[in-house]
Amino acid sequence: MNFHQIESVCEIVKQRFNMSEAALALNRSQPALSRQIAQLEKDLGVRVFSRTRNKIVGLTPEGGEVYTIGQRIAREVEQLRHVVSGAAEGNPELRIATTHTHARYSLPKVIKRFNEQSPKVLLNLRQGGDPLQCCQLVADGEADVGITTDIERLPRESVAIPAFKLSRCVLAPRTHPVTREKLTLQKIAQYPIIAYSRPPGGRWVFDSAFAEAGLRPRIAMSAIDADVSKTYIALGLGIAVLASIAYDPEQDRNLIALNADHLFRPGLIVLVFRRGAYVSRHTYAFLSLFAPHIPPVLIRRWVDGQETDRAQLIRTVPTAKFL
Repeated sequence: MNFHQIESVCEIVKQRFNMSEAALALNRSQPALSRQIAQLEKDLGVRVFSRTRNKIVGLTPEGGEVYTIGQRIAREVEQLRHVVSGAAEGNPELRIATTHTHARYSLPKVIKRFNEQSPKVLLNLRQGGDPLQCCQLVADGEADVGITTDIERLPRESVAIPAFKLSRCVLAPRTHPVTREKLTLQKIAQYPIIAYSRPPGGRWVFDSAFAEAGLRPRIAMSAIDADVSKTYIALGLGIAVLASIAYDPEQDRNLIALNADHLFRPGLIVLVFRRGAYVSRHTYAFLSLFAPHIPPVLIRRWVDGQETDRAQLIRTVPTAKFL
């Protein structure tokens, strides 16, 4: 058994059991691909693929196990290639999966400091459209770490370490009526609201607060990130519930942020890793600047599946303040 055989299994599944497409993607001939699969099945003593008239149509139960383990092997090999190629070229790379909001508000100062300390490291921000996409980039081995807002369901291959609490605010034009009243969910629900798109984004905290109060908010429109929301707030189309880090008093002088911590549970910024993954020294160096209260030993323990009490860690992490 060799890696090329494992790689073949993964690619055939990826190409929906189309042998021609898998062979093309692997730059191999179809007969060569068929021989690799036949040899693998002989070596293992089981059928990996189910067939109809000699055509591969799916995975056998044993093949499903082979594929699951094969995916993990393929990701680790790709990670090894990534690390070795960067070291060989003298130009190591750090790939961070994040959303627009965190790229815009959480990371700039840290990135500047990291670049000053490690100028030879190529920093590659892999922007996901929502937190789930960021987590999936990490799970798929396309990013070394994810820095994003916590979500209800992580990809199975991922682990999320709480790093910061996220306080909430209601953002509105300075002359909006909501600024002249005691802030309650009932008052907020009276006005048009610009909300984040529904899960897998951070909308679930917003939805659950109103649902628990038996209220139905007036959603005027949905937006994909805080900057889009603020554009339409400034036009008078509604108010929004956002993470407080997205409010910049200098740039958002026409808006006002009303503390809403008493109405919405805090969010979390999490550090996302693939379970069992190699964590490079450049990743640790970056995170020592971003979240110095999260020591490398804790990161390694969580990545290796030795997670400590998550609730206790959440209680001890600080509230995010990056501006």
